[in-house]
Amino acid sequence: MNHDDPTAKEGSDSSSTVLNLINCQLHDLNSVELQPSLTELDLTANRLSSLDTRIATLSNLTNLSFRQNLFEDAAVEPISAWITLSGLEELVLRDNS
Repeated sequence: MNHDDPTAKEGSDSSSTVLNLINCQLHDLNSVELQPSLTELDLTANRLSSLDTRIATLSNLTNLSFRQNLFEDAAVEPISAWITLSGLEELVLRDNS
């Protein structure tokens, strides 16, 4: 995996299930392609302050981290209504605003 490329995914094909975007200084996910097959999405240490609703469609997600971003409590409340994420095993929200 190329650690210098913030969009690099583990594995060599487009169906990788892990997307690691740690410390990419992202303010939003507009430039990020979210594959439906994702099982892990790590957005730790970015500048995110609002949820990208595309995440709600990732029904295979088991791990999701928003650690060390700029989320207020109200900004992450919609996650509880995202029934497609019923398989989520780990949700990390600590160290936000």
